[in-house]
Amino acid sequence: MRTTKAALVVAVSMVACGPPATDETGNTAVPSAAGSGSPALQSDHMPTDAEREAILAAVQGIFDALATGDGEILREIMHPDVLMHSVERAADGTRSSSTSTRNQLIARLEGSAEVLTERMWDAEVRVSGDLAMVWTPYDFYVGDELSHCGADALLLTRNADESWTIIALSWTRLQPPVCELHPDGPPG
Repeated sequence: MRTTKAALVVAVSMVACGPPATDETGNTAVPSAAGSGSPALQSDHMPTDAEREAILAAVQGIFDALATGDGEILREIMHPDVLMHSVERAADGTRSSSTSTRNQLIARLEGSAEVLTERMWDAEVRVSGDLAMVWTPYDFYVGDELSHCGADALLLTRNADESWTIIALSWTRLQPPVCELHPDGPPG
C-alpha cells in the first residue's frame, strides 16, 4: 500500500489534535487562560461583546473611508500588504476575479468624484485567539445609484492595544437585479 504525503499529513494532524478533552462530567472542557494574559478559549469561537464591537469597528472603518474619501483611515486599519480579491459573475454567466492592493483602493477612493456608500448587515464574527473572521452581506452605491452587492469576507489580527487590523478582504460582486439590499432601504 502506498501512502501519499497528503494522507500522511491528515493522519498526523488527526493524532496531534486528538479528540476534545472532557471534564469529569463528560462535557467538552474549555481551557481557561485565566492569569495567562490571554483571553479564555471558547469552543464555539464566538467573540465577546467587546471583541465584536472592536472587530466590526475596523470593518466599518473601510466603509467610513469610502464615504469620506479618506485614505488615511485605510492606512490605519488595513495591513500594508492586505490581500484583496473580488469575484464576479456577469449576467451572461461569465466569471472573473480581480486582485487589488491597499494603495490601489486608496487611489480609487481619493480620486472618486462621487460619494461611495457601502453598508453591511447581519455580520457573522468568529474569533480564535488573535485571529478574527467576518462574513457579511453588503450593498454598494456610487452617489445615489446602486452599483452592486454581495458578501464581504474579512480576516483580521488583534494588535497589542486590542485594536484589529484587516489582513485579507474578499468579496463577491453581484449586479442588480440579483442584489440583496440593506434592510433599511437605500441610503440617505
